[in-house]
Amino acid sequence: MTKKKHILKIALFGVLLLLLLTVASAMMNPTKWFDEKLIQDRNARTVQMMEQPAHTIDVMNIGDSLSTAGFTPMELWRQQGITSFNIGADGLRMAEAYYAVMEDCREQEPKYLLMESLLLFRYATGQDLQMVLSQPLYHTFPFLKYHNIWKAPIEGPGIMIYHRGYTVNENVGEYEGEDEYMDLDLKEGRVDISFLNRLYFDRIKKFCDERGIKIILYSMPSASNYNWDRVNALKEFAKEKGVTYIDLNQKTEEIGIDWEWDTNDGGDHMNLNGAVKVVTFFGKYFRANTDLADHRNDPNYSDWDEELIEYDKLVKEMDGKSFSDIWQEMKDKEWDEKYGNKQNKQK
Repeated sequence: MTKKKHILKIALFGVLLLLLLTVASAMMNPTKWFDEKLIQDRNARTVQMMEQPAHTIDVMNIGDSLSTAGFTPMELWRQQGITSFNIGADGLRMAEAYYAVMEDCREQEPKYLLMESLLLFRYATGQDLQMVLSQPLYHTFPFLKYHNIWKAPIEGPGIMIYHRGYTVNENVGEYEGEDEYMDLDLKEGRVDISFLNRLYFDRIKKFCDERGIKIILYSMPSASNYNWDRVNALKEFAKEKGVTYIDLNQKTEEIGIDWEWDTNDGGDHMNLNGAVKVVTFFGKYFRANTDLADHRNDPNYSDWDEELIEYDKLVKEMDGKSFSDIWQEMKDKEWDEKYGNKQNKQK
């Protein structure tokens, strides 16, 4: 009898916990928190995507920091009138990518999914297995996904401004390595695609195939992350999966990448200069190879023209900086105001 009571207590606790999670998740309002800059960085792009008018995004771009730093949707709009959105995150894993695509397609019907390929090489056994368990729960119960929102009232709102998932970075960090970096061995990182990453890619592809979304796998220009071993592995993988693969590292001259000015951290990530060039390439590619509409004269998309004005204003204000620089300047100013005056008085 005692054993039955114990089991009953456990079952009751489970039911109550499930009920609490369901109620708490239903009460979540992540878009409001995003607008107040209380959700920044990792979950911000997914939440901003929730605010987009339904059925208005034609291209979604997903990946880790290579893709979020190197793809600016507002420039694709300016040049081609194509609507796009960054839905990735720094250090994104394939399990996260799968659920991000599902969540961001709830109200959208994109024609293309651009997937930056470094995702496929990311794998850490413990972390990825943990995400296999956590991501379905985050997807089912948003309260778990945004549980750390309590930090925001204590730490205060962030400073980052997202333009369809892109954050402006005008830092310039010259790449000083070998010109023929594709011939070099990688300092770290695997060159094979793990079983788990293949599994989640297949799940993403199945989801996209069922909705008529075409996947374009691509490699961002990055001297730190690509060489021939990885590119050849990706070529074989894309052929096996029946998807288009574009390696931008072989097109740096065509794109016009200048490794002195177009990277923000010594050849790892693109800065705004590089991102504009990458998007210019994709704009031409989409215009030549697809039937994506030019929405620039459509009044239903007037919010893009309004946002472009704000985007250009921000680009001018950043003046060679990133949000990390601005955050540090704010902290330095706070320090000076708090302690600098005291030191001056002591003198």
